[in-house]
Amino acid sequence: MSFSARVKEELSHQLSKARHCQIAELAAILSLCGKIHIDEEDHFSIRIHTENVAVARKYFTLLKNTFNIKADISIRRNAFLKKSRSYTLLVRDHENALRVLEAVKMVDAQGNVGENLSVVRNLVIQNACCKKAFIRGAFLAAGSLSDPEKFYHFEIVCASLEKAVQLQNVILTFDIDAKIVVRKKYYVVWKGRWRRKILLAVSWNAYPGSRPRPSRGPAGSSGRRRSGPRSSSWR
Repeated sequence: MSFSARVKEELSHQLSKARHCQIAELAAILSLCGKIHIDEEDHFSIRIHTENVAVARKYFTLLKNTFNIKADISIRRNAFLKKSRSYTLLVRDHENALRVLEAVKMVDAQGNVGENLSVVRNLVIQNACCKKAFIRGAFLAAGSLSDPEKFYHFEIVCASLEKAVQLQNVILTFDIDAKIVVRKKYYVVWKGRWRRKILLAVSWNAYPGSRPRPSRGPAGSSGRRRSGPRSSSWR
């Protein structure tokens, strides 16, 4: 397991005590790896898709603890890469999906879908603690972190320039000079030579030391092999 994967594994088990921070972290995950579906009857559903079990676990936990919503989970194993799995979590119920979307400010009072997550206008990330939670969620969803014993590099990949700029602005509020570069069709918010005590304090409120504790084996692995999609309940 890579250094970045171990950090994400640790983060997936940690939950902010404040509900507003939980919502901020959930907002980042939805922003970077979530999709909103609206059917012909104007009913909402939310889907996130990830290949990282830590992201899936954290999203499931945030929904359950913050909104008492239990998402449907399906797990698919790549037929060619037997160790590769993808996770899809779905909130099917319209009322539940609407509650989440309204809380993260992706739907306004009139039911219009938007993504107004700017630092200035969105109350979801007004507080410093919520900004930390937002960065933490963004890192979980689309980030990577190098092993500081080898070289220093921190980055989060965004699908649009708007999302990259909004994330950069959040990071800049902590006097951390993050840059944006274009990589193929993506926008990457990155920081080279990051200082552990600053950047990891932002992305991880409870960083226990100079390195994360090693994981006790592959997360989410039960020792059983299955092929094709399956539904599951997160435990």
